[in-house]
Amino acid sequence: MGSTEKQLFFGTPGDYEPMAYHAACFGSYRGFDIELAWHIASALGCRPEVVDTTWNTLVQDAKANAFDMAIGGISRTPQRDAELTLSDDYLETGKTILCRKADAARFTSIAAIDEPDVRVMYNPGGTNEAFAKANLHHADCRIFAKNVDIPQQIALGRADVMITETVEAAFYMRRFPELAAPLIDKPFTHEAFCVVLSPKCAGMAGAVNRILSELRASGRLQQMAQRCIGWSPPANHTESREENR
Repeated sequence: MGSTEKQLFFGTPGDYEPMAYHAACFGSYRGFDIELAWHIASALGCRPEVVDTTWNTLVQDAKANAFDMAIGGISRTPQRDAELTLSDDYLETGKTILCRKADAARFTSIAAIDEPDVRVMYNPGGTNEAFAKANLHHADCRIFAKNVDIPQQIALGRADVMITETVEAAFYMRRFPELAAPLIDKPFTHEAFCVVLSPKCAGMAGAVNRILSELRASGRLQQMAQRCIGWSPPANHTESREENR
């Protein structure tokens, strides 16, 4: 469409590998959700542009139309469901932990993690922090600004446990052979990622849901997940929520 092609702005915190992260070596964003944004924009006849947001300001920025849509491993939460327009779920996940392999046999439950001598690290403003505050009352909890750098902090021994999600845990175990996710098959929670739509784009929710459904039915969503994450969801993963909006 050349110069007349409309831009579609996607907000992302950009610190969540393998979903959406800034790859300094390329000077651009990479990840499953970045590829998903391209598919959505293309299907809508638009050109995607990525803009920054943060986990702390995501809801506020969405309400202020700071972007058209937001992606990047954004979990559906009661607050977001109540205050924002969200797409159908497109990838299931759940809270779990990353730790060093040497400690894997020790961390078999929340109770085992919630000890004063266990250093737990998580990023601020998102569901990882909310989970930690709700469930960890004795552990040495530490906020680390960049979620994307926390796995290395664990590998280096600067903390013992990272609060994360199953898709992220699977990804980082491949990158850091010294890490383990002993509870990955028994996540503490059951969550799902979705696309956030700003008020000015709320009317596009049905179209976005159809695009997600078509990607899943064609197998492309599963192929993307396998390539970017090393894991793929089932083809009949989720039911439409359009009637609930």
